[in-house]
Amino acid sequence: MSRFLTVTLSLCALLLGAGLASAAAQAPGDLKLGPPAGIKASKAMVEFSHAGHGAADVQCVTCHHTWDGKSDIQGCAATGCHDQPGKKGETAFYTAFHAKKTDRSCLGCHKTLKKAGKAVPVSCGQCHEK
Repeated sequence: MSRFLTVTLSLCALLLGAGLASAAAQAPGDLKLGPPAGIKASKAMVEFSHAGHGAADVQCVTCHHTWDGKSDIQGCAATGCHDQPGKKGETAFYTAFHAKKTDRSCLGCHKTLKKAGKAVPVSCGQCHEK
């Protein structure tokens, strides 16, 4: 293979890789977590920092557990995810954030971190500020 062809193919591969990297999912900045339409919240919405969780090495798929790594990431309140009222069941909105026996929920992960000596919020008022 000629040197020109090798260099050309290498540059094409580099540009393609850069294009794919820039097309990767970008987490939004800070946001407020609240229930989906039709579900009334009993507590204040929660301030959430994607940057803070990324700095703590929390991977996107930890919370967005159905994400395939390619498509757009959906929020927990998206249709078919955790969009149901109540406090029980896999698809209950409350479960996504408060299930105690899984590291996929905020409270479950924070309880695990708290046991390991980390300073993380675990009480209602620490996340649901008045």
